[in-house]
Amino acid sequence: MRATRQTVLIESADHDADLVTYEPDELHHVMRFALGCWQQMIDSQQYRSVLMYKNKGPLSGGSLVHPHMQIVGLEQEDGYAALTLANFEGIAVWQQGRISVNISTEPIMGFFEVNVSAPQGIAASDDARDQAEADLFADAIQVALHYILHEHHGGRAESYNLFFYHMDGRTIAKVLPRWVVSPYFVGYRLAQVNAETTLDIDAERLRAHLETLV
Repeated sequence: MRATRQTVLIESADHDADLVTYEPDELHHVMRFALGCWQQMIDSQQYRSVLMYKNKGPLSGGSLVHPHMQIVGLEQEDGYAALTLANFEGIAVWQQGRISVNISTEPIMGFFEVNVSAPQGIAASDDARDQAEADLFADAIQVALHYILHEHHGGRAESYNLFFYHMDGRTIAKVLPRWVVSPYFVGYRLAQVNAETTLDIDAERLRAHLETLV
C-alpha cells in the first residue's frame, strides 16, 4: 500500500490472548490505549484518513497470530469514500446510556455485522460518566465478539474482523464473523444480508447477553 503509514498495536505479551478473553481491567486498558493511538494519528493531520481495525483467525485476512490491532494512515485515500450512514444502522438490539448496539440491515460486506456505538471522544475524557461509558463500549464489543464466535451460526466461526469508524459524531465498532466471501461480493460488490427473521433471532440472543452488562 503506497502513501501510507502502517502501524501495529500489540495488545498483550500473552501470545494466545484476545479481546474475547481479557479480564475487564485489561480489556478497558487495551481499548482506551488503542482509541488514543488512533486519535493521535488523526490529530496529527498528516493523513487524509486513518483506519483502525483488527483481524483474528485464518479467514480474517490477517497474517500474524499474536493479539494486535492495526492503525493505518492513508495520505491520499479517503477510507470512508464507499461507506454511508446506512451501513451502520439496523435492528436495535440494546442501549445503555449513550452506548448502543444494532445489527446492520445494509451491511458493508454481509451477512451479519454488529455495530457498537458510543459518543466520539469519551475514551480520552476525564469525566467520570464518559469513562464509565468508554468501559461499557469495550464491554459491549467483547460481548458481541463472544457471541459471534460461540453462538452465532452455531458457534462455527473461527475468525472475525473488528473495524472502527468516526461517523456523525460517534465512534462505531463494527464486529463481524469472517467466512469465505460471497461470490456476489467478490464479483459484483453486492452485499448480502440474512433474512430479517434470522436477524431478529440473533438480535434476541445477543440482547440477552448484553443485558448482563450493568
